[in-house]
Amino acid sequence: MPSLPPVHVIIPTHTDRYLDFVLVGLARQTVAPASITVTCDVVDERIDAMIRYCADWLGLSIRHVRRPHSGTERLAQVRNNAVRALLDSGISEGRLLFLDGDTYPSDTCVERHARLGEGVDLVLPYRMYLTEQQTARLDAGSILRGEQSIAPTATQRAQLDRLHNRYLLHQRLRRMRLAKSHKPKMLGGHHSVMLDIYRKVNGHDEEYHTWGTEDDDFCRRVYRAGGTARIAVRDILVYHLHHPSRAPGDWFDRPNAKRFLRRDLPVRCVKGLDSPLDQPPVQVDTIAPVTTPGRL
Repeated sequence: MPSLPPVHVIIPTHTDRYLDFVLVGLARQTVAPASITVTCDVVDERIDAMIRYCADWLGLSIRHVRRPHSGTERLAQVRNNAVRALLDSGISEGRLLFLDGDTYPSDTCVERHARLGEGVDLVLPYRMYLTEQQTARLDAGSILRGEQSIAPTATQRAQLDRLHNRYLLHQRLRRMRLAKSHKPKMLGGHHSVMLDIYRKVNGHDEEYHTWGTEDDDFCRRVYRAGGTARIAVRDILVYHLHHPSRAPGDWFDRPNAKRFLRRDLPVRCVKGLDSPLDQPPVQVDTIAPVTTPGRL
C-alpha cells in the first residue's frame, strides 16, 4: 500500500483558550501530522506558555509563528505566515490542514484528510458546534487519557448529513457550470489543501483584513486555477468548542464583501504568499519537548 502524503497542520489563533484541546487532539491521531504550526497575529506570553507546556506534556514538536498585532485582524496573512515558515524550513510538498484554535479534531482527522485528499486539491469538511453545556464538561487531560470522549448527538449528526448533501448538490451544479464561483465553499477553520496549488494561487489574499470572506475568495481562486475538491462534511469530525462570539449578521454587511464581489481580482493574488503585505517582523521558533511526555 502506498504511503500517505505528509499532512502539515496549521493552527491560527489569537488566544490560548482551548489551544490545549486542539493539541491534545493532534497527539491522539491515528496518523501523526508531519508538522504542527501555531500561527498568531499577536505576541502573547500566555500562548507561548501554553505551547511550551503542551510540547512537553504531549511530546510534540510545535512551530510557533507570531508577530505583534498590527491594529486589525489579518487572518489571511497569519495563515500565509505559517506556510512561509514551512517553506523556509525546507518543506516543499504535502497537504496543509488548517484547524482553528478553538476546535478539537477527532482521532482520525489527519488520516482521513490524507486518504480522502488523494487525487484532489481541496478536502471540504465542516465542524460540529458543541453547546455550552457539552463544552463545560470537557477536560483536556481526561480526553488524552481516554477517560472522556466527544460524540455527536443524533440531531448534530443529522445536521451534518443535510449539510453534506447540500455540498454535494453544489458540486453537481459546479460540474454543470451553474454553481456560484466559490461553491462548494470552504470553511476557513477546517479544511485541507495541497501545498502546490496553495503556491499556484499565491496563498491567501492579504488585502482581506478583519474577518470573513477571505476563505471564500481563496476557494474561488483555487477553482479558477483548475483545482478539484472532495466533500467530507460527514466524514471528518472536528468539534467547535463553545465560546461567546460575534453574530455573523448579513453577508453583504461584512467588511470584505465588497472586495469579494469585485470581478477584476486575479487568480494569483497580488499580495499573498510570495508577495506579503507589509507587517511587523515575524518570529518563528520550534518548541520541542523537554522531558519524557507524561502520556507514555
